[in-house]
Amino acid sequence: TSLVVVTLGDQGAYATNGVGRVRVDTPAVSIADTVGAGDAFTAGLIDALARAGCLGPGSTERLARAGVTTLRGVVSWAARIAAITCTRPGADPPTRTEAEAFPADAGALGPDRE
Repeated sequence: TSLVVVTLGDQGAYATNGVGRVRVDTPAVSIADTVGAGDAFTAGLIDALARAGCLGPGSTERLARAGVTTLRGVVSWAARIAAITCTRPGADPPTRTEAEAFPADAGALGPDRE
């Protein structure tokens, strides 16, 4: 397996790729509705992986070798997308512009290793 990601609800998310592992916090937000949070997290994860060059032809090795900085960025972005979605009624994920402007910071917890 090149990447394993486990969501932990309001406790954040965990990711490992065999090279490194990270745990990120869920950004603190006022919850309006949790419908769509998991789907939004997955969409954010796919978006971040694509922007990191870890999806598509030839990307399997890049993903398998990604260090903790890349993992932290990818999973933090996904957590941010899910958190913003939870601030809105219904499954209403943010645009990239809204997500980039969001002031939340999902920091790393637990052991990291390159």
